[in-house]
Amino acid sequence: MLPFSLIEMPRDLNRFPLYPYSVGRHIQYHHVRPGGFPVYQIFLIRSGRGLFRDLENGEETILEPGMAFAYPPDRGHEYYPLSLTPWHVGFIGFHGELSPGLLEGIGILPGAPPLRPEHFEECWEQVGSIWHAVNQQASRQDEHVMQELSVALYRLLLLLRRNASDSGPAGRLELESVRNEALQKAVSLINEHFTEPLLVSNLAAAVGYSVQHFQRLFLQEYGITPHKYLQNLRLERALQLIRENADTPVQDIALQLGMETNYFIRVFRNTYGCTPGMMRKRLHES
Repeated sequence: MLPFSLIEMPRDLNRFPLYPYSVGRHIQYHHVRPGGFPVYQIFLIRSGRGLFRDLENGEETILEPGMAFAYPPDRGHEYYPLSLTPWHVGFIGFHGELSPGLLEGIGILPGAPPLRPEHFEECWEQVGSIWHAVNQQASRQDEHVMQELSVALYRLLLLLRRNASDSGPAGRLELESVRNEALQKAVSLINEHFTEPLLVSNLAAAVGYSVQHFQRLFLQEYGITPHKYLQNLRLERALQLIRENADTPVQDIALQLGMETNYFIRVFRNTYGCTPGMMRKRLHES
């Protein structure tokens, strides 16, 4: 039996407004689709750990055992395993005019954070039953076969919705709490280590987000980028050092802030309209 199957399109698409396009369960390796996949997809993770990357915005999602993840059609992506344990993935692609409205209505939003179905095994077995049904049918254009496949797909979606507790208000509050804790941790790291060489990529990794997603969340929460927040802290500290000691060389101030001297001077001038030396003179004259 093939590890996955493509399913023939129904002759009359209007009779089946929701219909599976591809289905399978197997060990996944590195896969890249720059142009995306032509239909909606749902992935179920049985074992191992992998990364799914949206090639259009760079957003990355870690997929672990017990998770279900939906993705929209025609959107570039890649995915690959992260663990030594085989990354066992079940998947189903589907199409039909009801697909987008149905997914939104039952709360399975393509590209949203993964779901954790309470009865994952039932969902896994439902994908397997569709897969086996497809491989055992000699003619997939048979009206009865198509109807059964459409019903099986609809049941799978209802199983995911019924058991996807994190798609309700409590789940949204939990996701928001996790996001807030991550951002607060990032701010604490910046406040504690702003005088050291510090990269935004290091901050993002420390709180478990991709760089792009971390920067977007930070901007939404605080109104500035993490780089700008870090820069503002360093400049405030620079002003403090200039006020406290008029004899401290500019290069020493830059060193204490974890910045290269010429870059520090350029950023300082862009922010305050003068060099650190000129600011020192103004402050001490006043």
